Amino acid sequence: MLLASDFLIKYTAGLAGGLSECGSSVAFVTRTHDLEFGGERGAMRSYVRGALGERVSHIELAGRIRELSGLRAVSTIRRSVSRFEPEVVHLQDAILTDPRLIVASRARVGRYALTVHDPSRHPGGYAKRLRFELVRRALIRAAGLIFVHAEALREELIELEAPTAPVVVVPHGVHTPSFSPLPPQPSLLFFGRVLAYKGLDTLLDAMPLVWERAPDVRLTVAGEGTLPQHPVLRDERVNLRHEHIPEGDVAQLYEQSTCVVLPYRQASQSGIGSLAKRHGRGMVVTRVGGLPELVSPDTGRVVQAENPTDMARALIEIVTTRGLADSMGRASAASVAEGLDWKQVAVRTLDAYAQFLPARPQGRA
Repeated sequence: MLLASDFLIKYTAGLAGGLSECGSSVAFVTRTHDLEFGGERGAMRSYVRGALGERVSHIELAGRIRELSGLRAVSTIRRSVSRFEPEVVHLQDAILTDPRLIVASRARVGRYALTVHDPSRHPGGYAKRLRFELVRRALIRAAGLIFVHAEALREELIELEAPTAPVVVVPHGVHTPSFSPLPPQPSLLFFGRVLAYKGLDTLLDAMPLVWERAPDVRLTVAGEGTLPQHPVLRDERVNLRHEHIPEGDVAQLYEQSTCVVLPYRQASQSGIGSLAKRHGRGMVVTRVGGLPELVSPDTGRVVQAENPTDMARALIEIVTTRGLADSMGRASAASVAEGLDWKQVAVRTLDAYAQFLPARPQGRA
């Protein structure tokens, strides 16, 4: 199996590891940059090596699409891919940031798999460019198999793009979960890059209502991006880490939280929510995209988007009801066993390959 992506390295590495656990020989093609890891030099390579070791061949595409040397690098990668002779080429839609990866992976029309993480572009995210959208549409139309992470996203993609390939729902994978005791003081966590569509302003609007009933509740906001101008951010009960969070600090953020909040006004799925399951924390999510499929009544609450009152009501219930946050966290970790760990995700992915993609190697004419 050959997996290729530009961003979404952590997700793709998790899938590569699951496929390897299932006995597949796997290669992983990426670019060489470290943008997903805060620009720390060598961090991407170090992460992939730490996550996958020698089980997966990591092939890196150097240079940039506008540089002659970057175009020459494609030929080198294509030769490596030909020697690997993959039976399946599986692309992530984040590959569109550098279409050289499509060529380097030797993906052939009608015979590659594609994971579409976001059927709709996030408002306030990357600028919508005509060239980008045309390439994206062509990539979807030429796929032999498409994966999405939730049934709501499957319906959205079919409505927006009318793909000819089968669209299969396989959830976002989760690493082996662990549960640590909740902190003695109730604490909420908003984690990830701060963009307008993630609705941090709604959570900030909800906090005064929460503090009326539970004045000792703390809030941690952790991630880089553009913060809203909001007075709650100046409250002493708010811990603000306005920066890229190093990988080594992520577990501690979750361990120091009582509940994880995803107040998004638009969403597909969320790796932040998958991490909440991994670290055994309940969630409050909004009713947008595939987020409601992340939780059950045992593991979290679903509220209306852009509704601070509804959000505050759910948060107050969790932090004031004795034992509720603890039971949600334990149930959240236990839910990983219900088809969400990377090996089970890989099994479902392999089943879809076998059902919908040609069996002969893609690297051959």
